Order: sequence, then C-alpha cells, then structure tokens
Amino acid sequence: MKVKDIMNKDFTKISPNDLGGEVVNFLYRERKHYAPVVDNRGKLIGWITVLDLLAGCKHSKVEDLMLFIDEIKILKEDDEITDKLIEEMIKNEDIAYPVVNEEYEIVGTLSVFDLLKHYYKVSTLK
Repeated sequence: MKVKDIMNKDFTKISPNDLGGEVVNFLYRERKHYAPVVDNRGKLIGWITVLDLLAGCKHSKVEDLMLFIDEIKILKEDDEITDKLIEEMIKNEDIAYPVVNEEYEIVGTLSVFDLLKHYYKVSTLK
C-alpha cells in the first residue's frame, strides 16, 4: 500500500509570512494540529505544529517558528506504508508528515488519524 492511497488530499497550507496568532486561530477553527508551510509555487518549505506556534510569539511570522524541511521527515506519495514507518511515528510521537510529489510540491499529509481511519475501515469489512 502506498502513502497516496491513505494520505489526506484535502489539507491546510500555511504561508511563511502568516502571523503565528492568525495561524493558531485558523488551525483551531479547522480543528488541525499541523500544517505544511509552502512557498508561492506550492513547494514544501517547512512544517508547523500547534506546539511550535504555542512556543512562539503570536506576532511572529510562521517562517520564524516552523521546522525547516531538513528538520522533518517528508514522505513521497509513492512511498510504501511499512511497519517501520508506523513504528517511527509511534516512537517519535509524530502526529503527521507532509507528502510531496517528485517536484517537492505538497500533495497531501499523512497522519496517525489517516492510518487509523484506513485500518478501522479495513477491519470492519471483515
């Protein structure tokens, strides 16, 4: 099974120029805990979580609070969902990862909730 088979394709994107306080309010309204940070071409440049925002100042720009792409795990849409990937998510207590295509354009997110929904659906079909 591939990442693209399970990932969320209807996801929230954040600009590096957004203010932290505005993003906190937006994520709260959307009931999200994380979001990819993208440039004006849709390329992934970072990742922001609610914890990153809470640790920062509400007047800071997202680019000052986000984790950069060399600090996060990034999945490609054709990566396989493996036991190793799931074990890594559990061990690191990672809630979600960004998913990119070959051009590093963000195409989705894969969260523990996406995995749970998939495995629940599969188990109830039996």
